[in-house]
Amino acid sequence: MEIKGIIWIGSATQDLGKTSRFFSDVLGMEITTEVPGFARLAAANGDLLEIFGPDSVEHSHLDTGPVAGFWVDDVEGARDELLAAEAEGVTELEKGMDGHRWFYFRAPDGNFYELCEHPRPRPAKGHN
Repeated sequence: MEIKGIIWIGSATQDLGKTSRFFSDVLGMEITTEVPGFARLAAANGDLLEIFGPDSVEHSHLDTGPVAGFWVDDVEGARDELLAAEAEGVTELEKGMDGHRWFYFRAPDGNFYELCEHPRPRPAKGHN
């Protein structure tokens, strides 16, 4: 498996509105989705930050600090490697409406991480 980059970070918060406004107004990220319990923001290069409020049922299993999503070419193969190495799988392989696929796991440090395969091309090195 080769990690090609970190393209996603997920983080839980007790104040979703205040946190999403901070990342939007102060750090200049674009809010692309905002629904009860959840906000998704995009950086200029397309990398994503997802924020989970206390009422986010879908992400209640993420009970450690911020979660990084590692970009891989083959999420199924990478998932198989992790499970063979006795990493703890937390979710089944999931698929978003835009075609990206992901899988959450718990590493030996006790924290959650994600492997994700994304169909969109990534910017070339050195380009914004």
